[in-house]
Amino acid sequence: MVVNDQMSDFMVISTYIGLADTDYEISRAENGLIAVEQAEKTIPDLIIMDWEMPVMDGITAIEKLKENPVTKDIPIIMITAVNKSTKNLNTAFQAGAVDFIRYPIDKIELLARIRSVLLIAEYNNERLKAEKQSKDLLKDIVEHKKRELFLLSLNSVYKQNLLASLKKQIIELKKENSGISGINQLFLLIKSYDESEEDRKLFEEHFQELHNGFFGKLEKLSTGLTESEKRFAAYLKIGLSSHDIVKVLNITMEGVKKNRYRIRKKLKLDRSEKLEDFIRGI
Repeated sequence: MVVNDQMSDFMVISTYIGLADTDYEISRAENGLIAVEQAEKTIPDLIIMDWEMPVMDGITAIEKLKENPVTKDIPIIMITAVNKSTKNLNTAFQAGAVDFIRYPIDKIELLARIRSVLLIAEYNNERLKAEKQSKDLLKDIVEHKKRELFLLSLNSVYKQNLLASLKKQIIELKKENSGISGINQLFLLIKSYDESEEDRKLFEEHFQELHNGFFGKLEKLSTGLTESEKRFAAYLKIGLSSHDIVKVLNITMEGVKKNRYRIRKKLKLDRSEKLEDFIRGI
């Protein structure tokens, strides 16, 4: 887009661009106000902005374009016949121009600056696109890890529920003296499926991948926490309820209350502070 109130100047610029071996499409805005309105609709790859124009001058137009999230990344070359001093040059750059051309326009200089600005803009666009893709990928990985960690916790809950139910049935059978020897063997087998050290390590490995540094920060806040209390805090971090923690850690609800009390005390929390909010904020 060429923004210029003088048709003669627009013709010179468009002719020079047309003589180049390019497929640039050129549009015109007669003043800064029209440029601001058109740019938001068409999003041109580059704007060549005249300084002095009626209705709205070039500097004001650049400032308006840079304030708008839709047009703020469009590169702008300022062009002028009057304001040629270093001070004016700085004014243009501070407003948001990326380059500056003085009248009379030299064809070689104009085309070189256009190519340079467009190449830089293309590079920046590709960089931003790559950064977005990287962030999206990282977000997907984090969400996957969250699901994995939560499913691992649910698996522990399911296993503990199953084992608790089987143990209860076996105890009932033992009371009835039904096949004591076989029942004892079955009871020992079930006990062997209680949460093992391997289960705990697997949970901690997944948790550390998702919440790297959590335990280190927790220890700085309170050096007196036991390993079981740290793990209790980890379950709060991932959003498990007290009922789920009862099943995962194989403790009573009273045990949950005691753990919560000890952790609050060691972290020196006020009564108004919720333990869950504090833990999730670490």
